[in-house]
Amino acid sequence: MVVRAGPAGLEVEIRPFVRTRRGRLRLTAAAAVLLAAALFGASRLAQAWETGLKKGEFADLPLPVLLLLSAAVGVSTPLALIGLSALAFAEETVEVAEGAVTIRRSSFERTRVTRIPLEELECWRETLLPLPPWWTWAVKRLAARSRGHYEPVAGAVGPREKRALGEILAKATGRPFVDDFGRSLSSSGRSDNMFRVR
Repeated sequence: MVVRAGPAGLEVEIRPFVRTRRGRLRLTAAAAVLLAAALFGASRLAQAWETGLKKGEFADLPLPVLLLLSAAVGVSTPLALIGLSALAFAEETVEVAEGAVTIRRSSFERTRVTRIPLEELECWRETLLPLPPWWTWAVKRLAARSRGHYEPVAGAVGPREKRALGEILAKATGRPFVDDFGRSLSSSGRSDNMFRVR
């Protein structure tokens, strides 16, 4: 993540994981663990199916549970791999300039641009609400609240980076940074070295 502050405003660039060696290694490890778990689970399910079909009854695992687990492995594995590939190449830019916040998010060669006028921006919120993009694995989300609607920000970064970014954006826009219960999350005097400021 790169933060650029200047006379025109603030720009935050969230670069794709594949641009760094560490990011590529982390994504490769995550994909390997996911595939190993899926193969292990599929082999155990195949044994349960084979045993149940030979005996004519499903005593080890009831048939509804076996069907549900098979569907879960068969559907969740490809979706998780698609999510990892989206995460690998996702880019995002947040600009605070000219009386508005502009969020550009690119994934799978599609770019979505959202512009929020500062007078409509209510707050920056760290939330547990399930907000898009759905391919992110994060539990905590950072969002801009405008007219009762939440616009997700920085979906591809971790919780610590989201917290620091929320503080930076709150300071740049003059809007509060709160959690789901309305408590302020801003801490004055904090300095994080997790991203470069230019």
